Amino acid sequence: MSKKLKNKEFHFSLGVLFRWAFFALVIYFSINFLSNNSSSTNLFNYSTNNRKILGINTEPVIIKATQTYEDYKNQALIFLNNQFIDIKKQVITKVYEEIIKSIDNPQK
Repeated sequence: MSKKLKNKEFHFSLGVLFRWAFFALVIYFSINFLSNNSSSTNLFNYSTNNRKILGINTEPVIIKATQTYEDYKNQALIFLNNQFIDIKKQVITKVYEEIIKSIDNPQK
């Protein structure tokens, strides 16, 4: 930052309010967009058509491998959804803390 900006006092105005509102809307819509796209896209696309054609779908080893794969896929999707929820919470908490700090200490 330049010295000119460091010594400048903060004045709350309508422009500052619009900037904060715009920033909050961008964060809100980006979080919603990312969370909706992550749950709607299939990250682990796996087709069983080849096994059905070959007739190896009834083998015990294949059945066990398929069940294990499905379990891991479900665990990964649950983990990703939990991570998105945690990121949302962290972003909202940080924005909230920064707003409280700016209200409490307008000189800094």
